[in-house]
Amino acid sequence: MKDVNVGICGLGTVGGGTFNVLTRNASLITGRTGFNLRIARVATRTPRNDIDLGDIPFSTDIFDVVNDPSVDVAVSYTHLTLPTIC
Repeated sequence: MKDVNVGICGLGTVGGGTFNVLTRNASLITGRTGFNLRIARVATRTPRNDIDLGDIPFSTDIFDVVNDPSVDVAVSYTHLTLPTIC
């Protein structure tokens, strides 16, 4: 089964919700898609104490997500525009 590494930029209402949905529903997503979604890196301007990132690498620089070679898909929930990399 293929792993797909996701990088999340922004942990506000939408980004934090996406993080929670992806982590809570990982087995359901795997069953429906046939691949493992793995959150590989997270970046946000303001750290959130209410979201447990566990051992997921964290940064306040969104370009750490974009430039991480292990990230297959980067999603941005910020007011910034990321260059198209995918």
